[in-house]
Amino acid sequence: MITDDSCPSVPVAELRGHKDGPIHVVRFTTDGRYCITGGNDRTVRLWNPTRKDPAYKPPTATETNTISAQDYYRKHYGQSQSNTQKELPSALPMQTYTEGHMHPVHSVSVNSSSTTLLSCSDKTLVCTDLVTAQVKQKWWGHVARIEYVTCLAGGDGADDVYASASYDATVRLWDSRSKSKDALMILEDAKDAVTCVSSVSGEAQIVTSSVDGKIRTYDLRTAQLITQDIGHPITSFSFGFDSTTYAASCLDGSIRLCDYQTNRADRRKVWQNMSSLHKAGNYKLECAFASNDKYVITGSECGAVVAYSVQDPASYTSTPLISKSEGFKLERHTAPTCSVAACPKPSRSWLALSASYDGSAVVWASREEAGHCLEE
Repeated sequence: MITDDSCPSVPVAELRGHKDGPIHVVRFTTDGRYCITGGNDRTVRLWNPTRKDPAYKPPTATETNTISAQDYYRKHYGQSQSNTQKELPSALPMQTYTEGHMHPVHSVSVNSSSTTLLSCSDKTLVCTDLVTAQVKQKWWGHVARIEYVTCLAGGDGADDVYASASYDATVRLWDSRSKSKDALMILEDAKDAVTCVSSVSGEAQIVTSSVDGKIRTYDLRTAQLITQDIGHPITSFSFGFDSTTYAASCLDGSIRLCDYQTNRADRRKVWQNMSSLHKAGNYKLECAFASNDKYVITGSECGAVVAYSVQDPASYTSTPLISKSEGFKLERHTAPTCSVAACPKPSRSWLALSASYDGSAVVWASREEAGHCLEE
């Protein structure tokens, strides 16, 4: 167990407002000031995670006897909320987006200027103005549910191209400046569901992960495809903020840290394996680097949130693999916790989020900041 007071480890607030079951996804906006959630209730919601909601009042004894959707899912998973858990303040809700979502929302993303919201509802990709809540565009084309969406950051810093990854084993690219409803490009190399897609900061590269166990890098300048075989089904991956390392969350219960280099010859195999504190095998678990690259945060099927310590890669040798799993196991949720997010702002590396199948989303802060990070 590590004792770094700068690691997000204390629950300080909840994101309350979603109805009817799981919250599938949680993300920070690019500037790190706000956050977005998407849920089973077919809504996307915008929050200020570090400001209290003055209108929130804790439920009375009579109200707590009513079975809520969250209580239903807790019972469904055979778990109950501990009576010793402290009632948390509610973070400030700012906007709700319902238009265009006919099915549960499984992924959301925000562009670099935090003005455009990208979300998916089954096979539909929805582009919404984050300020006015008006839908700007919709796209169709996937033949199975969209699992992940993102606004791609190109080499010129623009992010007018969007990407959607689907269970149909494809990634489709969409041009937001075009009125065409056809995909700009379709990447069809995966042999199974594509679980995550991202771009490399400052590079014209698209990176994908798949249940077939491979990380694929598409270099758009050289028209090259570089494939790295992890050897196990990958449910998500996350780049470190220096873009030299990525963490791949796998169905075998391990998170593998690998080097990411442009040149295939420069890539090294897995140099750290994180597995002892979280449980995986049946759900798509996300992982995320803290903005100081000192921790990898992940959910767990037991409901915990785990922050693993990242070892110094300079100590890597070809053998043995670094298999230390030091970190925090944080307990608040009562059902599988599948989505996590770390604040991208370097000065707020102490802030993180988690969302669970129990219908709750929690704001986590470091022990240093927990006592004074919430504004009234």
